[in-house]
Amino acid sequence: MHISRRNLLLAGCVLFAGCDGGEGTLSPAPQPPPAPPPPAPVTLNFSFADGLAGWEANYADYTLGQENSIGFSFGHERLPPPLATTLGFFLSGNNASDDLFMYISRRLDGLAANTRYRVDTSITFATNAARNCAGVGGQPGESVFIKAGAADSAPAKVVQNGNYVTVDVDKGQQGNSGAELVIIGNFAQDTPGDCLNPEYRRKTLSSGGNGPVVTSDSGGRLWLVIGTESGFESVTRIYYLNGSITLTPV
Repeated sequence: MHISRRNLLLAGCVLFAGCDGGEGTLSPAPQPPPAPPPPAPVTLNFSFADGLAGWEANYADYTLGQENSIGFSFGHERLPPPLATTLGFFLSGNNASDDLFMYISRRLDGLAANTRYRVDTSITFATNAARNCAGVGGQPGESVFIKAGAADSAPAKVVQNGNYVTVDVDKGQQGNSGAELVIIGNFAQDTPGDCLNPEYRRKTLSSGGNGPVVTSDSGGRLWLVIGTESGFESVTRIYYLNGSITLTPV
């Protein structure tokens, strides 16, 4: 049987998905969609000049039955002289447990879901603890550690070993950082003062890019936490004034 040259060309066109004017063309391979842009950093600026600004106060690390001895209190009030023109968010407690943790917390919405963020905190507060002063069990300034960070759920008290009340945030113990809260400094004033007649002074501390890395929940939320953990076995009264927290995706 004789097959013409034209028939051979037509057969080739069918085999190679068609011809156009005697020349074959191939469709370009589909390209994947572009990757979504990474989440942007988020910064929360806050001030306690006019109220609690959505933050809540609580305490932990004590034995059941010590509540009255601790006498924990908090609120919004004018500071003592010489800062009497300033208002702040105070927390006060007697460290009857030798490990008292007093903290403020608030929820932050609008983050990317299930995303790792580095949480960097800057906080300005007022302290009446002069430097290098003797105290019961520890120094009133250097033995009170300031910790900051965040958790993926609202901080809640839990009872361990039947009677020890702590909080379900990984904050470390005393002078050690945890996975969710890190030490950013202590309660001692920056400049020398009078140990016998202390007065309140402002102090600012920052994690300086060394904040903890935590993962937001499925709703794009984290709970910010700032607190004092004390080895000073007497009363600590701190006034939080203002601050900022930056969450950077990592």
